[in-house]
Amino acid sequence: MKNKRSKMKNLFLLTVFLFSALLPISAMAALVPCGGPGQPACQLCHLFVLIDNIIGYLFTYIVPPLALLFIVIGGISMITAGGNPEKVKEAQRIVTATVMGLAVIFLALMFLYTFLNIIGVATWTGLSSWRLGDWWGIECP
Repeated sequence: MKNKRSKMKNLFLLTVFLFSALLPISAMAALVPCGGPGQPACQLCHLFVLIDNIIGYLFTYIVPPLALLFIVIGGISMITAGGNPEKVKEAQRIVTATVMGLAVIFLALMFLYTFLNIIGVATWTGLSSWRLGDWWGIECP
């Protein structure tokens, strides 16, 4: 059992490394629109803008490819199990854990933005954009 955990841990670390090394990172002009030449001075509100930009990037460019990769790994493991019930069960655990992890991540994001909306920092802008970070707007004076 310990050997399987070690293999899964190594596979996870390899996957994270490959995605972080090979995933094309889109260049952002600035993480926050303040503090530069011709820009207003940074305020506390810009901290929320920074958090929003980072969360938007993670949930748009990192989480979906990783989730897809783990679902594919689980599916391939299930197909190549060869009728071995233990391998099938492990493949089902991979897929189930991935789907449950996605649900927890997106529920946490929903609660975070709802909290930010309640305290008056964020406002709902709608689902007009495909990028998750654009669904909520954080306006700084």
